[in-house]
Amino acid sequence: MKKLIIALTTLFLLAGSVFANGLENKNAIGMFIIGADQPVGGLQYEHRFSSLFSTKAGVFAFYNNKTYSDPYNINITVETDFTLYENNWKDKICSRLFAYGLVGYAGKMERTWEYGDPFGEKRTDTMHNNAVASAGFGFDFIFFDHLSVPVQFGFLGTFPDNPQVGFCGGIALRYTW
Repeated sequence: MKKLIIALTTLFLLAGSVFANGLENKNAIGMFIIGADQPVGGLQYEHRFSSLFSTKAGVFAFYNNKTYSDPYNINITVETDFTLYENNWKDKICSRLFAYGLVGYAGKMERTWEYGDPFGEKRTDTMHNNAVASAGFGFDFIFFDHLSVPVQFGFLGTFPDNPQVGFCGGIALRYTW
């Protein structure tokens, strides 16, 4: 059974590399994260409108009321990419250099506890709602015409609740078609 799975996987990768060019794929879906002081990430869908312009939409949601620190966390992002340079290496690996701009929303409930009160513990829940903006550059490496691994870096800021601006770095793992 293992040999059959290995053979089918090899056949799939070889067939994909014969019939497609990774730079011509119009859609991608997968996971992403942009790490900063307040990171954003989650599931991401990309649609390429042309070889120059693409748009990505990302979403992440978490809720667990039984946790002690952050029971609620959500972010929604929209990113626009502009291709600056692209290249196809030996029909197996493609890459493109792009500039990006990202906007979005990040919401988080912060839960704090106070102990030592004669009446027991006191819980305080504070909701933080922030706009997110980021800009920078990235490299999208496409292996075997379908496995996209973009790496990006730039600056990311959140505001108005506890405004912050700083360096960010991101990576994603997506399937393109």
